[in-house]
Amino acid sequence: MDDITKYRKCGWDFDGVLWRHENSHHFWDYILENPHQQEHFIITFRTGRLFDRLWFDLARTDCPLLPFHFRGTFGVPEEHYNNFVLGLVGGDEYMFWKGWQCRELGIEVLVDDATMEVWAGCSKYEIDYIHPDVLGFETAMRIARDGEVH
Repeated sequence: MDDITKYRKCGWDFDGVLWRHENSHHFWDYILENPHQQEHFIITFRTGRLFDRLWFDLARTDCPLLPFHFRGTFGVPEEHYNNFVLGLVGGDEYMFWKGWQCRELGIEVLVDDATMEVWAGCSKYEIDYIHPDVLGFETAMRIARDGEVH
């Protein structure tokens, strides 16, 4: 499934999707043009200083997107991240956080490259999931150009 045009609210992962994916610039164009008047959100596993660098990192790649192109930018709580990385009790909350966050914000689809880390949460909270490789170059180009998938 690669048709994001049918959703009113779209969640976008940062690392490996909006930043440092081979088709990031096509995703930027789609969000910038916003042909379907969708609401876009950044939902990232970044925390702390890495979270604070989001816009700096995008700016270094000549990305035209600015914070006002998104309804919000949300990073995983540091406690969830630390519990997961350290294998502590509650670490499984990390695996469900993106799905939960999307549900809380009314986001219907999440575009994310970290299938293993987000699938459980998307499934539990009934959020559609699309890997950015499936929303590939040809589809992204058609969506940006025509506003629809053929």
